[in-house]
Amino acid sequence: MKLMLIGLGQCGNRIADEFARLGNRAQRERGAKVITDAFAVDTDASAMGGLQVIRSHHDRRIVVGETRTKNNSTGGSAELGAQVVKEDGYKIVDALRKTKRFTETDAFLLIAGAAGGTGSGGISELIQLIKERYTDKPVYSLIVLPFEHEEEIDERTTYNTAVCLKSVHSVADVTFLIDNQRYAAKGFSLAANILKTNRLIVEPFFSLLCAGEEKKRERIGVHILDAGGILQSLSGWTVLGYGRVNLPLITLPWDEVKNRGNEAMEIALSELSLSCDTRYAAKALYLVSAPEAEMNIDLLKYIGERIRSIAPDATISYGDYPFNKGLIDVTLIFSGLKDVEKVTTYYTSSVRIAENMKIEQQDEAASMPSATEEAAKDVPPIR
Repeated sequence: MKLMLIGLGQCGNRIADEFARLGNRAQRERGAKVITDAFAVDTDASAMGGLQVIRSHHDRRIVVGETRTKNNSTGGSAELGAQVVKEDGYKIVDALRKTKRFTETDAFLLIAGAAGGTGSGGISELIQLIKERYTDKPVYSLIVLPFEHEEEIDERTTYNTAVCLKSVHSVADVTFLIDNQRYAAKGFSLAANILKTNRLIVEPFFSLLCAGEEKKRERIGVHILDAGGILQSLSGWTVLGYGRVNLPLITLPWDEVKNRGNEAMEIALSELSLSCDTRYAAKALYLVSAPEAEMNIDLLKYIGERIRSIAPDATISYGDYPFNKGLIDVTLIFSGLKDVEKVTTYYTSSVRIAENMKIEQQDEAASMPSATEEAAKDVPPIR
């Protein structure tokens, strides 16, 4: 499967940069061109200076809202983020068509943090613009939910997140949900933790994108999971997980292969991008990658039965990718989730926060002037 990436805001741009790195790795290690192009979008040009793979040339870094923000951030205002993308979004949608591999693209993937300004407010506007212009390609979103400490420091974080989720869900074909807190690691510096988190967010997409682009006969599975299969397996709220277990460089008996495969699957389940009740999934997908000697129909059946037990109402798709040497890995996706507890919590909390914000604005407007302001009112100005 081939994706075109657009990151919005600092969070979205850093993850888009990591996806671009994954694309380079896929081409280098597996000869698969899974990323057709990658763009970074922000109101602050300097905020994109730390990107390493999405280069500044060829118009891959796009600044929006220059007349409104004067090349500064939106200050956490999702409303301003939505406004600038709505006004300048044509810069982005026009740039997409000019890329050399546009026609190869199977889907667009837009990435943003839910709590900020530019990405949170702008992503739904950009999704709508792209869907209106390019009607033949699905538009996916990847939304990163805030850390717990961000929610505790500023209620606006929760409010922005709720508004972002509702707006994106109404326009995107698929919304991947990523809970930052699930990836938080103690003992790391902030920069190291963000880098580690972004790599963990992107890793589950590696085999998933490469499997259908494989050209070497010995690496093509019996059940090929290509773009068509993935597209049919995704809708609405979506979570994904990835697990891997090392294998010795000898052929293992079936019982041991089953044990290692089960271990990889349980890791993937424990590492889902958002904790959720998989019983509410309308669709599920799994991809198993292992050395050809260890790959067999019994392993795929065994994992499928486990998925069926935890997602009883889901339509299940699967694929095998006989590639990896020395390890077995499992990629899981649960999609079309009808009930997502964390999203519900954001929605219910935002109603209270919105009311508090309204009251604060009223109180501020009605507040009595300070003693200093009162004393100054009769002092004549210079002009």
